[in-house]
Amino acid sequence: HEPALVECPNGDLLAIWFSCETETGREMAQLASRLRYGHEEWEDASIFWNPPDRNVTGAALLADHKGTIYHFSGLGTSSTWGNLALVMRTSTDNGATWSKARIINPEHGLRNMPIASAFCTSEGALVVPCDAATGGSGGTALHISYNGGEDWVDPGGTIAGIHAAVAQLKDGRLLAFGRGDNIDGKMPKSISCDMGKTWTYSASEFPPISGGQRAILRRLKEGPLFFASFAKEITLVDADGKKFTGSGLFGALSFDEGETWPIKRLITDDGPGRVLNGGAWTGNFVMSFNSAEP
Repeated sequence: HEPALVECPNGDLLAIWFSCETETGREMAQLASRLRYGHEEWEDASIFWNPPDRNVTGAALLADHKGTIYHFSGLGTSSTWGNLALVMRTSTDNGATWSKARIINPEHGLRNMPIASAFCTSEGALVVPCDAATGGSGGTALHISYNGGEDWVDPGGTIAGIHAAVAQLKDGRLLAFGRGDNIDGKMPKSISCDMGKTWTYSASEFPPISGGQRAILRRLKEGPLFFASFAKEITLVDADGKKFTGSGLFGALSFDEGETWPIKRLITDDGPGRVLNGGAWTGNFVMSFNSAEP
């Protein structure tokens, strides 16, 4: 559950997630698998981090521009994800070895469950979104370091929706989309002009998402913003300019800093309809030109 993925400096992809008997338990461990650069198959899963008798709900991975990979995790002494401290480890050898875990927020409680949408700002700050509540709504907090992970601060504001996808705009503002806390039946959109101290909220154009789903927001190297999410129904336009209704996982591009999203398409191979098994909560689903992973 709650996977995180990072591209290592050497081109490998490293994925982590937690495994457990119960999500509130202290038998939880984080596992990892690696797709080595140039290979087509992922390596078998192995233990990534397993502090004894601790709940480790929530994880994030982040690679900076200097060759360091950061691993963030919740760390709880009680049987719940609602009473976590926040810890960090680092690796300078593509994730082969890791530093000793360091507690970067020792106050056990809410706002410490990392979400896999950590990023670096254009100024070099490290930003780690964390759920601010234990339920399906209640918002997302930020933890920010301005000195390479040495010191951390929670600016105090709260994004609308848990599991928020967050990115920095070119003018320095932060843009976020969350799960839950819907506005007018749409996914909530949050904008901060002061690095997370305060937020303004509005309805986005995107449909809301629920359990087993989360959105991603990233700045592409080419400049546009890329957004990925899920929809039970979404209006799309094919290559001939004809509108059709699709469902499932989709991607969208914005060329004006999130004001509009003129390009949307399902994440499919556009092949003939066929049943695939997504495993876990996904199960069987139909992959086709108008249907993607739900």
